[in-house]
Amino acid sequence: MTYYIIISLILGLLALFFAFLFTRGVEKHYDWSRTVPRMVWPGMLLGSICLIWSAYHGCIMLEGELSRFHIWVKLLVPITVVLSYFFLDYLTARALGGFMILAANFLLHESFAQATFARGFYAVVCLLLGTAGLFLVGTPWRLRQALELAGQRPRLRYTLGIFFVVCAASLIIQPFFRSVL
Repeated sequence: MTYYIIISLILGLLALFFAFLFTRGVEKHYDWSRTVPRMVWPGMLLGSICLIWSAYHGCIMLEGELSRFHIWVKLLVPITVVLSYFFLDYLTARALGGFMILAANFLLHESFAQATFARGFYAVVCLLLGTAGLFLVGTPWRLRQALELAGQRPRLRYTLGIFFVVCAASLIIQPFFRSVL
C-alpha cells in the first residue's frame, strides 16, 4: 500500500510538471522548456532508477534454469547507464517515458488490488500516461516538438495543461480512497 501511494504521488507530481511545462514553461521560460527533453544528468538519474526497476522485474521473470542469467542482468544495468550517457540523445525524455511506463504498469495492478475508488477512471489515466510514456521512449524528440507547438498555439497549451492537471489530481487523490464494494 505504501509503494502504491508513493509511486502514484510521484507520477502525479510528474503530471503536474508536464502541466507546468506545457503551460507556463513554454509561455514564460520557452528556451528552458525546449532544453528539458535533452538534459543529460536528470535523464541519467531517472534512467538509472528505471533500469534498476526493470532489471528487478527481469530477474523475476528469469526463474528455474534461467536464474543463472540474474548476474548478467545485474551487470548490464551499470554498463547500460554508462553507454547511454555516450550514445543516447534526449535522455530526460526517454527516462521520463520509461518511468511513466513502469509506474503505469505498477499502478494499474495495485489500483485493482487495493480496491481504489473509481478505479476505472484511475486505470484510464494510467493507460493514457503509460501510452504517452511509450511514445516518449520511442520518439523522444516529439516532446520537444509538442512543446514548440504548444508555445505557438494557446488553445493546445491550455488543453494539454488541463489534461495533465486532471491526471495529476486523479493520481494524487484517488489512492487515498478505497472502494466500499
